[in-house]
Amino acid sequence: MKGLCGRLLRVNLTDHSYEIEQIPEDVARKCPGGKALAGHYAIREIKKGTDPLAPENVLYLFTGVLTGTPAPTGNRTVAATRSPLTGTFTDSYMGGFWGPELKFAGYDGIILEGRSKAPVRIHINDSQITFADATDLWMKDTWETEARIKEMQGGTPHPIKVLSIGPSGARMDRLAAIIADARAAARGGVGAVMGSKNLKAVSVYGSGRPELADRQTFMTLVREQNKRLNHNPVTGDALRHRGTPNILTGVNAAGALPTKNFQTGQFEGADRISGEAMQKELWNDGKNWHPCWNCIIKCTHFHVLEQPGYEGRIDDGPEYETTALIGSNCGIDDPKAISLADYIIDGYGLDTIGVGGTIAFLMECYERGIIGRDRTNGIDLRFGDKEAWFAAIHAAGRGEGDLGRLVANGSMRAAAEIGQGTAEFAANVKGQEIPAYDPRSGQGTALSYARCERGADHLKPWVFNKEWLTSEERTDPFSTNDKPSLIKRENEGSALFDIVCVCRFVGNELTAKGDLLALVNAATGFGYSWPEFIETGERAVNLARAFSVREGFGRKDDRLPERFSTVPLPSGLAKGNVARVEEMLSPYYELCGWDDDGRPTPDKLRSLGLDFVVDILYGEGAAGEEARAA
Repeated sequence: MKGLCGRLLRVNLTDHSYEIEQIPEDVARKCPGGKALAGHYAIREIKKGTDPLAPENVLYLFTGVLTGTPAPTGNRTVAATRSPLTGTFTDSYMGGFWGPELKFAGYDGIILEGRSKAPVRIHINDSQITFADATDLWMKDTWETEARIKEMQGGTPHPIKVLSIGPSGARMDRLAAIIADARAAARGGVGAVMGSKNLKAVSVYGSGRPELADRQTFMTLVREQNKRLNHNPVTGDALRHRGTPNILTGVNAAGALPTKNFQTGQFEGADRISGEAMQKELWNDGKNWHPCWNCIIKCTHFHVLEQPGYEGRIDDGPEYETTALIGSNCGIDDPKAISLADYIIDGYGLDTIGVGGTIAFLMECYERGIIGRDRTNGIDLRFGDKEAWFAAIHAAGRGEGDLGRLVANGSMRAAAEIGQGTAEFAANVKGQEIPAYDPRSGQGTALSYARCERGADHLKPWVFNKEWLTSEERTDPFSTNDKPSLIKRENEGSALFDIVCVCRFVGNELTAKGDLLALVNAATGFGYSWPEFIETGERAVNLARAFSVREGFGRKDDRLPERFSTVPLPSGLAKGNVARVEEMLSPYYELCGWDDDGRPTPDKLRSLGLDFVVDILYGEGAAGEEARAA
């Protein structure tokens, strides 16, 4: 098999055994990695109603067909499972170096089953798989864990790569992330699932490289794409020098910047945490680059911390989502403080979006008098108070008191415990915190968040740019008319990036000229037509949706908290707008080939070659009998 290794490492943590299994070629062609391949295995192997933190849940660490190849940004990895945060299928992605190293070792992914009796770590050295006790590392932060494992497993021709959880994952907090190379697969609580298996880390060294079907054509395409990416004003300048916070000023102008728990969409301190401010104050005029493997864009920058106790430590970031959710959303306008908080949260192994969203929710509850100091560990938890903000972050990471427990498990559970109508302004969808674009600012963003099978997600798909930031293919942010077709088209197209596992930032340059398809064909020799290729994206979307539908999710869950549909944005270009999701759902479902409750129909599933999913969802055949029994 070309492009793909064609092999998966299946690990049983209960008895510390493993086996290497081949990916059937017909499966690889339909689901060439990433989201699609994870969805294919997850809906078959994770039984209906499985407790996400039970040994029976399965965690998939998968790469894509372009991971580890010379393709621009071919470095991404997905962690997929049943989410302990939402109960849905979840797929969380990270860049960095770990995914390519796994491909170099000869594996497209790892399937993690069962639960070890004691904390354990796994080391992969090509075909050699070893298990080692991790008791002494169990409650260590991700920074110390990675450093110590690299020291213990040294001696390889190039450094090993380490993927690990922090103390939050060890405690199975529902906002726990998986960290590797200062990158995070952070959403959906994937780190809690890893912790539930008593697995602290997976380190890997690989000596090989993926084989390409047509290397000459592939490399010609790569050279052309890198040249275009270098000359593109976004990838060659804005992202390279100002990182993802380069969009913060535009988001604030639209009135969509999360501010004080989404009470407003404009922040008076926006200019102090903008991309320009980060460039000057943190990133050596935007030249402190720390790119992911084989990335010419270099959107990630590092900052050398100066605060007492952290002097000389390195924070990679902060990127836009982190800056907005733990910054403006909590009333914080100090870039150096945000960078330190980013470093601390990554060390604890938590999701910065979830932590920022939940702390902001609790700040609003406190300022309204709904909760008192008995729920905040005695802290005067107010917007803009850096001391209280840091205390809340540490409480979550250390599991201290009511405040730590509430923050580390997300705003949906906090609102359910607090009650008193607070769910109306707990900014989450299906339990996952809303990212850094207020959905009232655009109907496409609102529909994208509400209908996403894993909860609010700014990349499934990202349409805020088409509503506010780009001069190309602009759509009226206030109209609902074209949004169902826009979200369907963009969601299935963006799924392609999650399948082949390249970064979204190469999107316009690779898709506009059909180069993503050309790269995949040169890598695999599959000879996809464009309709066949885009169908892999549609297939991935339907696999993920079918998994969540099987677990009881449907139209009733495809909604935003009441604040976003009843309280207009108070300022900015989107002033006066509210989200109108309900009027878009039925047209969206119909375009997708789903019924009016949002379930993929048997005809749609069969058209995608997913007959076995028909059995699972609708009880036909052996798979249906097994699903009913579960």
